[in-house]
Amino acid sequence: MTRASAAAFAVITAIAIACLTGGVVVVVEACENVPSMSMDDACLKASTSQPLLRLCHGELLNAPESGELTVYAVIGAKMAQWSYEASSQAAARLLENPSLPGDERAAYEACARRYASARSLVMDVQTQLLGCSYGSPKQELIDARVHVEACGGELWRFTASPLYAMNADDQLKATLAYELTGLIIGK
Repeated sequence: MTRASAAAFAVITAIAIACLTGGVVVVVEACENVPSMSMDDACLKASTSQPLLRLCHGELLNAPESGELTVYAVIGAKMAQWSYEASSQAAARLLENPSLPGDERAAYEACARRYASARSLVMDVQTQLLGCSYGSPKQELIDARVHVEACGGELWRFTASPLYAMNADDQLKATLAYELTGLIIGK
């Protein structure tokens, strides 16, 4: 990594963390050849539905008003990661019930494995984006979304489960992370 890349990495990391925590940071340097746009424009371009648009506005609420797209993509991936972690923890809590029927237990176990894989993938994506590297984040986000959707397939018989609703939200977050990253590297 060159000195300029390292500086961009540090600045984008600080911006992404500040945005996620509601702090304010001024952009000094950014990744080369990555456009900037307002949060509203990024959300409009990344959204394919009203629920996705609402989610995007909520997730990017504290992002810089005219920020670099990489910052938005990192925030989308970080929010997906946190959501996957919460869903994985919910699955683990559900699995603590000793009277859980076998088929429901199997679904939750499968979801826990799927969420671990999805979480790992979106963490890799964040590292790549923060390093201004755009080689494989798109495929990794597709793979993460496949894992989350596969968990939804496991849960279709358990619509009363709290994990079912969480998974629906996770699928939306997976799509948003993909779409925001797609604004940088294409879809």
